Amino acid sequence: MTVDATLTILQINDVHGYLEPHQELVWEPQGPSFSILGGFARLSTAIKAIRAETMNDILLLDNGDMFHGTFPAVSSMGLALVPAANALGIDAMTAHWEFAWGPEHFERLAEELSYPVLALNC
Repeated sequence: MTVDATLTILQINDVHGYLEPHQELVWEPQGPSFSILGGFARLSTAIKAIRAETMNDILLLDNGDMFHGTFPAVSSMGLALVPAANALGIDAMTAHWEFAWGPEHFERLAEELSYPVLALNC
């Protein structure tokens, strides 16, 4: 019996708490430029479009740096971003700077997520 199964893996990282799109310096082959990056609505739109255009199973992974960086992220120690992150439909995460507020808070943050944290990348 032959099974023809395809898995599409989507990976995000370094969201840095940007709920809204922002300008960021990007180094391109021709030199530096400023691009509009980030924003949870933009991420969600891209993820939904990929899910709609493929008939494959999709695994969405976050490689960390999601819950720190902007004022809402830092002032809430990442908790303000949890509802938006959960809405993306992430399957699993490896954390990076999320550990910076200490192990107890990191465990609290992880408990709020609708997906597992598999490892720390630090």
